[in-house]
Amino acid sequence: MRELYHVPGLFLTASCHVVVIYHMLEHRYGKGKFVLLSCLYMASFIFMGEYAYVVRGKDALLAYLLIAVCLFLFLCTVSKECFSKKCFLFLTYFGLYTIMDNSLGLMAELFLPQLSAPAEYYLVNVLRTASLLLILALYKRYAVSVVQSLADINKGRWWNLALIALLFYLLQASVNILNALHAVQQVYLILSFAAISLVMRAVYGVVFSNISYMKRDSEAALIRQNVEYLASQLSVLQKAEETNRRLRHDMRHHIDTVAEYAKLDDAAAILAYFGEYRNEISEAAVRQYSVNKTVNNILSVYAGKAGEAGIDYLVRCNVLKELKVREIDLIALLGNLLENALHGCQESGKENKSIEIHIRLQNSRLIILCNNTCSDNLKLSGGLPVEKSIGISSLLSVCRKYGGNLDYKIENESCSVCAVLNL
Repeated sequence: MRELYHVPGLFLTASCHVVVIYHMLEHRYGKGKFVLLSCLYMASFIFMGEYAYVVRGKDALLAYLLIAVCLFLFLCTVSKECFSKKCFLFLTYFGLYTIMDNSLGLMAELFLPQLSAPAEYYLVNVLRTASLLLILALYKRYAVSVVQSLADINKGRWWNLALIALLFYLLQASVNILNALHAVQQVYLILSFAAISLVMRAVYGVVFSNISYMKRDSEAALIRQNVEYLASQLSVLQKAEETNRRLRHDMRHHIDTVAEYAKLDDAAAILAYFGEYRNEISEAAVRQYSVNKTVNNILSVYAGKAGEAGIDYLVRCNVLKELKVREIDLIALLGNLLENALHGCQESGKENKSIEIHIRLQNSRLIILCNNTCSDNLKLSGGLPVEKSIGISSLLSVCRKYGGNLDYKIENESCSVCAVLNL
């Protein structure tokens, strides 16, 4: 029973893990289910932690490994991130946690040898928790926007970053082994942990610079995509101008034809001729979908793609000329939404295919609703497709950036997507 003083400290540690994971990752579940899973995790953590303090030795090492696995499984369960990104964040956090735990423990033993075991335990526990929460605050202030903006893209690079985090963890684990074997003096162990922390800080500076580069790379791709939209729109305008030039050139012939019908007093022929001419002019006209140039360019380009694919295309757009949304974010959102809708129609295998997109501003919110014909095999989970593509990850990233949401539904053989941005 003398070991029960560890229980409140284990509760504090488990609570710290839950808080860090809640703020570090994108949530898969609502708050209610997250709290339930957190309670289950904390109960198992406290049980295994107390067991490790009671048994010691090899059994304690096994309990320690189970605690690490339990934390990783909890993180994977509640997070929507890709697996490689989960591994990177877990190894980074757990590596920091173990470095602080061991270095603070060594310093307490070295500089405060008069402390009782419970006092030392709680001193280390409180200092470690405060340090981790401080690092979490710095992460949310300086790094979380960069990390989250990447969504699930570049998974191969996340594996590279996870490997770096694993190397640091193995390095500090080897120092822990030396400590357990009492092979090195405590002062040198503390210096070793300090050196690992400094090197880790320097390397992670490079890591996050790499992440920033990944973000700029993805934004550059969106800028190139916008250039393609503008080029396509320019091509449409050039074709329309050529058609209008031809119509103006043929105007004299049209007048002569109408004059001949008038001489013959053939009103029906005149009306039929004007009808054909009006249709020809309508086909040559360039339709403007929106007063916002970026929105209009994207809608126009996909109108052409839908027409070439034999897909009915309906747009209802009511937005301002200027929107409080970055141009590259509009491209990422609207371009990926229409690209996915186009692919959904083409892969549906159905005869009648259509895309309907409604865009409007409502109470400082930009609402985009897109309905498209979809395959019968499309499955949803948690309001998103089960097979989440890079395009959908990009949509999620933009919606999250503006504090909005993204929701998928399947109704009457159509996929309905609602994207909301808070402006």
